[in-house]
Amino acid sequence: MSDMINAAAVFSQAIRVVIAMILAFVAAGFFLAFGLFQAWTGNAHPADVGAAVGAGLVGASVIGGLSFVPALLAVCVSEVFRLRGVVFHLAAGGLIALGIWAMQDTGGQASSGLPKGSLVVLAAGFVGGFVYWLLAGRQAGCWQGSRSAQADRPDAGD
Repeated sequence: MSDMINAAAVFSQAIRVVIAMILAFVAAGFFLAFGLFQAWTGNAHPADVGAAVGAGLVGASVIGGLSFVPALLAVCVSEVFRLRGVVFHLAAGGLIALGIWAMQDTGGQASSGLPKGSLVVLAAGFVGGFVYWLLAGRQAGCWQGSRSAQADRPDAGD
């Protein structure tokens, strides 16, 4: 019976992870798009809002494509080691975003420091990390059962 409960817990957490990753990419894309278009001002034209939504969806797909593998590695680390803290997820999102942003081509020019816009991209990574934590990261490792229950099992030392 415990194997069935564990399988159900693994499946439900996997579904949460997939949905949370998608929504984290969308949140980061919308953060960048609405910041670029500034469509939430009181006098914004509806076309500006529509352009921001479209750019947010396109941006989310680009962000998801570029950061999927590093984000999946961060998720695996958080799940295996039960890292449920918001700080880990914020830091992972920010570092992934900043790392991808820093790898951009500068057109052959020598650059000192980070490219322009790095703080905005870092903030978008924080937004994505926070959304992921809110939806799935707070329950990272829940499929493993409680640590005290595992320590009490007779076969835990084997």
